[in-house]
Amino acid sequence: MKIQKAAVLGAGAMGCGIAQVLSQAGIEVILKDIDQAFVERGLANIKRMYDSRVKKEVLTEKEADDLFALIKGSTSFDGFNNVDLVIEAALEKIDVKLEIFKTLDEVCPSRAILASNTSALSISEIASATKRPEKVVGMHFFNPAQFMKLVEVIPGVKTAEETVKIALDLCKQLGKTPVRVRECPGFLVNRILFPYMNEAIYVLQEGAATPEQVDQAAVEFGLPMGPFTLFDMTGIDICGHVNEFLYSEYGPRFETAPLLKLMMKEGQLGQKSGAGFYVHEKGQPAQKDAPKTINPRLEKLAKEAGTAATKASPPFDVYRVILPMFNEAIYAVQEQVVTATDVDVAMQNGCGLNRGLLSIAEDKGLDWCLKQLESYQERYGERFRPSWLLRQLARAGIHDFSKLEKAPAAVR
Repeated sequence: MKIQKAAVLGAGAMGCGIAQVLSQAGIEVILKDIDQAFVERGLANIKRMYDSRVKKEVLTEKEADDLFALIKGSTSFDGFNNVDLVIEAALEKIDVKLEIFKTLDEVCPSRAILASNTSALSISEIASATKRPEKVVGMHFFNPAQFMKLVEVIPGVKTAEETVKIALDLCKQLGKTPVRVRECPGFLVNRILFPYMNEAIYVLQEGAATPEQVDQAAVEFGLPMGPFTLFDMTGIDICGHVNEFLYSEYGPRFETAPLLKLMMKEGQLGQKSGAGFYVHEKGQPAQKDAPKTINPRLEKLAKEAGTAATKASPPFDVYRVILPMFNEAIYAVQEQVVTATDVDVAMQNGCGLNRGLLSIAEDKGLDWCLKQLESYQERYGERFRPSWLLRQLARAGIHDFSKLEKAPAAVR
């Protein structure tokens, strides 16, 4: 089935970006929200996206106007009886999504695919609210959707293979890079990213490094920004809630750093509150290379949250925050959530990592990675426990994934 008419539920930043991308591919779009003011604000945002493309001479003014005209705003479900696809980009609350999908199942034609842009919630559970679970799929775009290339395509337990193929083909039509991800809490990128972000806070509360030192080391490794800059930009409360959810699902590997909980409690939430790990001028987006001022309350909060180490902490090494990310990627491969190749595709296109995450094994060797994780586990605890697949490959004398002539069952 070729997607010709679509609807997007939610006119916030993600919904607007998704609607713009769909329209630029020549697809008619209904942009729906519950309030006319939200709809008008969303349409104005999309118009600015198209004006920017005209200014950059990517599109002519007529081309931009014609593509923008493909989007119609609405506060009702009028027209949903003739769509091929709906992408829901509403609040990240399961009860909200269940109610939405129940309604969509009633108002949309039987041929329509119902997709959710959820970043972590169960696609299978969302699909259970409908009578067409075979046509429900996760399509997790990354923010800003109009620029970021990655889309995680997540089938639920009852999603039909045809539905997955249509979603993957649509992503390619939109100029995106899709990665098929087996359903699991956090899917792929968030699942891999949060052990790295959480560990950075453990480093800070131990006094092993400053936020600037950790951020600089992460950028030098190949990430577009460091974990503390990302925390402040995303919202420390949002990150904290995601990490707590992952901890509830996966256990000790995601045990939330006490400082993260304390900062949430104290309202030190990042850019939106004026201060997080750094100080921010409210309402002003941080410039990438602008000098940063560390939050003056941070030292006191870090000491309050800090844990006494049983052994003297060694000097900070970037691999202390990178290897938890690497290890979680191996866990995902082990569980057949994704292929080893797609880990690197996802991290490059979803996080901006300018090198393959699993290429660490090529640089250092899987045996080195295993020994380093075991050393960290002995010093810092269960959040560093190595995956059994990493142990298996290291014991087999395999040094990196590219040298595997035939992938083991867990890697396929």
